[in-house]
Amino acid sequence: MHLGKRVHEYSLADDQRHILGEMAKAVESEKPDALLIAGDVYDRAVPSEEAVTMFGDFLTEISGLGCETYVIAGNHDSGARLDYCDSLLGRSGVHIAGSFEGRAERFERTDAYGKVIIWLLPFFKVSEVRAMSGKPVSTYAEAMEWVLGESRVDPEERNILVAHQFFTAGSAPVLSDSEDQRPEVGGISDIPVGLLDAFDYVALGHLHIPQHVGRETIRYSGSPLKYSASEARTPKSVTSVEIRTKGEVSVDTVPLTPLRDMRVVQGTLDEIVAAAPRSGPERLDYVFARLTERPAGGIDEIYRAYPNTMSVEIATRDGAGVAGDIEATVVERETTEELFSRFYREMTGEDLTEYQIGLLKDCLELGGRDDE
Repeated sequence: MHLGKRVHEYSLADDQRHILGEMAKAVESEKPDALLIAGDVYDRAVPSEEAVTMFGDFLTEISGLGCETYVIAGNHDSGARLDYCDSLLGRSGVHIAGSFEGRAERFERTDAYGKVIIWLLPFFKVSEVRAMSGKPVSTYAEAMEWVLGESRVDPEERNILVAHQFFTAGSAPVLSDSEDQRPEVGGISDIPVGLLDAFDYVALGHLHIPQHVGRETIRYSGSPLKYSASEARTPKSVTSVEIRTKGEVSVDTVPLTPLRDMRVVQGTLDEIVAAAPRSGPERLDYVFARLTERPAGGIDEIYRAYPNTMSVEIATRDGAGVAGDIEATVVERETTEELFSRFYREMTGEDLTEYQIGLLKDCLELGGRDDE
């Protein structure tokens, strides 16, 4: 959910409050037995008071609808902070697994088909598993294998896993620009979905674009709001899952309507301004403007036509990023100099001069460079 997140210094508090209301409406209409939240509740380990209040109000509303809520910590969350009052909240039907304890936490429920087990596994790092296991664990796949072994999952039972890791099935999942932790070079962060065979459904957090990995029942629900231009063409939703007998699972999605949409407009300055809505809610959409040619004057007209313009990008000489669909891709890790140089090239269509490169290096040295 990334509550408290800002995009290009725009506060999205009103948008997030609205989308939480939309999620509550979905719970009210679908009447599920449980709501699963797969991590990244907050955008920062130390969330703002506003974000904490927002989440508390949401949990109260869901509890009032008679729905149990199951929450895990993601890589953006502080597990210890999320765990605060977890025992007390559990009595109200809010079950939280914030801190990683070396195994998935087990919750048992009963429905018309019998027993169903919900496993909560918060985000963990390889170093944590190495320390807990005493084994030379070096990859996330090895770490996950050990964690699941410690959890003692019975494959004959109906099992649901809620997790926040990077799973793959032959090819890499689709990423968006708003994910700040990309897969690590060499694939050490990849976890094969074959390790999840004991689970009837796997609810995953971490990636912002909704998608399944391998089978349809291993799914990233995606973020409830768009957080980058690369998500502009991606409708947001909550995932609705029905589990009947063992292995009998159906998956559907319930669309979410944002307070303000996020979209990309492109063309010449005149074309972009002419296409702007003069009234209605669309006028307040968050907009990324992509100019196909450098304007003769300034770009103030764009900000007047689209009050919530997040950025204005000038086309590169080869037109990259201007024509065609917006695609999310996996990129190789870059040094700070390479990242800045690429950004400058994309914004201006020109390469840094030797003098500018020298200034950049001086600034990095003075600022205490950190390529991590």
